[in-house]
Amino acid sequence: MVQKITPAAARRMMEAGEAVPVDVREPSEYAAGHIPGARLLPLGSVRIKAADVIPDQEAAWLIYCRSGQRSAMAAAQLEAMGYHNLYDLGGIMAWPYEVER
Repeated sequence: MVQKITPAAARRMMEAGEAVPVDVREPSEYAAGHIPGARLLPLGSVRIKAADVIPDQEAAWLIYCRSGQRSAMAAAQLEAMGYHNLYDLGGIMAWPYEVER
């Protein structure tokens, strides 16, 4: 089951080394600004590249996009592929913390 998570809770998990963010936007969006440490896995590539980008199906992954639509779709796809510890962070637009460029 995919769980919704707030930015504050996600940040705590990241700082504790308990989860890694996964950006499912396009490469140009990622380059414009992403959550520090985020791995890029564009929504259209989830089924093809997930095993390479996020190989551990038991690890905690924080899935996000711009506004929350693509993150929900990507999380559902990943869950169907056997990933068990998924958190839908929604959109980076709601991320009040630092971003990398």
